[in-house]
Amino acid sequence: MLLPLRVGTVRAVAALTLGLAVGSLPTGAPAQARFRFSDTATILPKAVTPTGVTLQLDVDPAATTFGGDVQIVVQVHRAMPSILLHAAQLEAQSLVLDEGGHARTLQLTADPAAGTWRLQPVDGRPITAGRHVLRLRYRGTVQPTAEGLYAVDYSAQGQPQRMLATQLEAISARSVVPSFDEPVFRTRWRLSVRAPAGYEVVSNTLRLSVERSGDAMLHHFAPTPPMQSYLLSLAVGRFDGVEGNVDGIPVRVLSVRGKGDQGRAALTAAAQFLPYYRRYFGQRYALAKLDLLAVPGLRTGAMEDWGLIGFAENRLLFEPGRSDPGLWVRNYGLIAHEVSHQWFGNLVSPATWSEMWLNESFATWMERKVVDEFHPEWQGPLRTRLGLEGTMSRDATAGTRPIRAAAVTEARVNDVFDDITYDKGGAVLAMLEQWIGPRDFQRGLQAYMAERAFKPATAGDLWHHMQRITGLPVARVAGQWTDQQGLPLVDVDAACHDGATEITLRQSRFAALDPLPATLWSIPVRLVRGSAQHTVLLEGEQSRLVLPGCDEEPLLANAGAQGYFRVRYAPPLEQRLLDRYPRLAPADRLALLADSHALAIAGLRPFAEHLALLQRLPEVHDASRDTLFALASSQLQSLDLAFDGLPIQPALHAAGVAFLAPEFERLGWQPAAGESAEAGQLRAQLVSRLARFGYAPVLRVARDRLPAALANDTAQVAPALRGPVMFAAALQGTPADFDTLLEALRQATSTQERWLLLGGLRAVPGPAQIRRLLDEALSGRLPANVSAAIPSYVAGIPANSATAYMHVLEHWDAYAKLAGTNTFAGRQWLLPRSASGSTDAGFAQRLVDDQKRLLGDEGTTNAASEAAAIVSRSRLREREGGRLERALQAWAR
Repeated sequence: MLLPLRVGTVRAVAALTLGLAVGSLPTGAPAQARFRFSDTATILPKAVTPTGVTLQLDVDPAATTFGGDVQIVVQVHRAMPSILLHAAQLEAQSLVLDEGGHARTLQLTADPAAGTWRLQPVDGRPITAGRHVLRLRYRGTVQPTAEGLYAVDYSAQGQPQRMLATQLEAISARSVVPSFDEPVFRTRWRLSVRAPAGYEVVSNTLRLSVERSGDAMLHHFAPTPPMQSYLLSLAVGRFDGVEGNVDGIPVRVLSVRGKGDQGRAALTAAAQFLPYYRRYFGQRYALAKLDLLAVPGLRTGAMEDWGLIGFAENRLLFEPGRSDPGLWVRNYGLIAHEVSHQWFGNLVSPATWSEMWLNESFATWMERKVVDEFHPEWQGPLRTRLGLEGTMSRDATAGTRPIRAAAVTEARVNDVFDDITYDKGGAVLAMLEQWIGPRDFQRGLQAYMAERAFKPATAGDLWHHMQRITGLPVARVAGQWTDQQGLPLVDVDAACHDGATEITLRQSRFAALDPLPATLWSIPVRLVRGSAQHTVLLEGEQSRLVLPGCDEEPLLANAGAQGYFRVRYAPPLEQRLLDRYPRLAPADRLALLADSHALAIAGLRPFAEHLALLQRLPEVHDASRDTLFALASSQLQSLDLAFDGLPIQPALHAAGVAFLAPEFERLGWQPAAGESAEAGQLRAQLVSRLARFGYAPVLRVARDRLPAALANDTAQVAPALRGPVMFAAALQGTPADFDTLLEALRQATSTQERWLLLGGLRAVPGPAQIRRLLDEALSGRLPANVSAAIPSYVAGIPANSATAYMHVLEHWDAYAKLAGTNTFAGRQWLLPRSASGSTDAGFAQRLVDDQKRLLGDEGTTNAASEAAAIVSRSRLREREGGRLERALQAWAR
């Protein structure tokens, strides 16, 4: 049935007449329980728990190994024959248990596959219950990829340098220190680091002192609050930076020497975020300092380590006038995301990997809230919806999963760090906030933070506080959205009877391909007709409500586009919306365009009708126009990928040029003073898209300006256009151009420069060039993360996808070593990303089979998701490839 949201937030709610629902109410998954340690599933026995860790690491950036000396205070809750710890790639040197002042030597049984050490007293007697201390000395390996303790080679001020840094999430803390390496085991850490003189050492907390230790320096850090092992953070290098004091907290942005000034924008952003989060959450930042560290290689994205947040260099530093302004928009959001983790994930942490969405979904949602707060001119809601389309497309296939995962094995832990957790999770939270009301949603979060501070938490803890404050069935509704996979399709119809409007809403599971198991949700639906607004909770398969009066104003469901569902209007209702399309609110125009495309891809409406909607976009003349064209351009790109090599493709290119070229001419090659970030990003997108569509004026100018793009001559090529110009020029490039780009890639000293050059290199035509680029990946001349990404870049050109995929298969061991197990760019992504240009449905099954053969369960979700995308492209190719040509030709004319 339909239920009004709540009397205080629904206009004219008394006018609603609710009909009977058809079908059963959604039941969802079992209730989400509140946290109890005894009920939390763990790999390590809970009979032994840590209460404190004192760790000394002996490191040297020039060395390939490191030494460790750790004392772990444990509480043994009952007599045990042994103690089980996580430890991987570590060599034990001394193992002692201090049991009430009596030292007992331990013998080791290592299980490399499980990543554990079993420590058993040599004397064979059980370990008694009580408080004891494990004293372990060991050696470990410095990693060549961004996991564990890793080394980064780079150049600073013309000199070769090396930095050490850590990336311990998800399960790499065990490669640095024997530990209780599961989220539920929070404990205090006291770290000391011995490093060669001349290096600076930073960690989670303030450095208390430094003293001479032989020919090195020993750095002592303040103890941390109780925290998860994967938040332990360390960096050793020669740093530059900028600093300030924010809300009484010293804040620094650290970089390699010579790039300190490029951290000023990030420092300004952090100065905005810390006070905002303190006010919003009702909790102060918990540590005595905050460092943001730019790592000059290997790292992807960022990691929220408490007090020392690590970023890929290009995702933190920014050089006004020489860096792409659009990059700063993206980086600003990422910084907001990671700083919010100091509350979501660090202050309050997930009890298990299944609850990781409590970290990432909320940080994504808060990132978007902060961007809207400080930069409303960036049109955050439109940007969010634009970025959500890929996630919603995946969620409409069998290659998806729930936000809140079932029991997560360590082999599949990286599966939870995906767009379902981040983007869908953030979108569902925004929808729930709209339903609950922003003020009550905030009050619920504040109560949750206050009660669970410095403790693990579950979804049940969060909904308990939300429900207590609001009186709404939050636990039931939210549980459905987080524990059920997929998304709904809401069908809307309306008719006038006896001077009133009867609205019928039906829900079903939206399926882009084959039918999916039936699922029902409790859906907050915001209906708007003219100035009247009604927010209702749709439960059951079908419901009816009556609004007073009949008029010709269009009826909008999901008004404001905050709902995570697709909408299909009955033809008369849709026609009213199309007739008034330019006058709709920007978010509603974007949602209508996005849903139209999704319905056409799924075969639920003729694709020609969607093309007709695209042709209405030039009628829009407000600030949202750039975002609408960006979405339309992406939709044409998806068609181009599906139709690659078919006779229809030239007609698509001609239609694309006819549609997009006038928009590019409106924007021009050079940014206008004061133009929006969206205009700059659309310009860059159009250069690449029009080049792919063969638009001669763009190809000619790009060819002429390639030297300026390589030299970063901003007078001739705007910073945002460097990558697109390289790509467009390379599409018509020669072997000599390939040589020039390749040499520039080898000589590049910044992360961002490498990605720009790689985007151009993959576009140079010819199988010989593609083979050379793939071989370069295995040459050892490039950073490991760049090498591992080359097949995915090559696959971005559809004709080269099969070559990239086969190269990965032929050299699997080498690529797997380069990629490592990094969460966002590890070996689990190698095959899916190198298959991203395929349109062969038969190839989809091969991808799934190869992934299983090479990695077992690891990356299963990644392969299934890409396989579903391949099948979707194949179906679209078969269904529309022979019948859209006439419509495209008419559009081009």
